[in-house]
Amino acid sequence: MQIVTKVIVAFAFISSTAFASGSINKDTIDAVAFNTGGFFLYANGWGNPNNCTQSGAIVLQTSDTNYDKAYALLLAAYASGKKVSGYSDRCVTFDGQTYNMIRGFKYLMVSDK
Repeated sequence: MQIVTKVIVAFAFISSTAFASGSINKDTIDAVAFNTGGFFLYANGWGNPNNCTQSGAIVLQTSDTNYDKAYALLLAAYASGKKVSGYSDRCVTFDGQTYNMIRGFKYLMVSDK
């Protein structure tokens, strides 16, 4: 039983350190753009939870299960100057660069402050 517990604890530690993920810091969107497969949002303060090559932009992929809802929310936030925060658990590659992928179904939030 003790060996099984050690194996489970070791696996949990490896899993949590092998795959970085975390919050996209709250910031106001400076610009937006489209690329095949994604909606790009630009801001200086997003942070870079996955150590992607590009830290000034995040991308919402068109394959996201809530793409239409998240797109509408993010576009409204951009148009009204609201701050956006969210969650990213991996980098995605576009044109040879990697970007933090924001999730449309996890912790996506728009706020004044």
